[in-house]
Amino acid sequence: MQYTGTVKFIWPKETIGVNALEKQTIVLEEETDREFKGGLAVDFFKEKTELVNNLKIGDLITVYINTRVNESKTQPGRYFNSITGWRLEQGAGSESKGGSKKEEANDDLPF
Repeated sequence: MQYTGTVKFIWPKETIGVNALEKQTIVLEEETDREFKGGLAVDFFKEKTELVNNLKIGDLITVYINTRVNESKTQPGRYFNSITGWRLEQGAGSESKGGSKKEEANDDLPF
């Protein structure tokens, strides 16, 4: 799955857990002409944190993501989503390679 948006925030790298897992999170605002824009927080782990090194606030990117639902270990029956990035493309090329959501909405397919 992919998501195209503008970088709004970049958290610093952090080390979590007893295994010293490296993590970095970015927040994207979707590219749309709607009045109320959506957003997405994407986590990068281990060597994938290197993908975030050259990003700046305001960059237009397409990020390729995996989504999962996880059950809380401390509160059984409570679930949360996990959105993990594994690839990204920067700049204007990201729109032409992946297509923006606006372009996809104008597709002539009947379904």
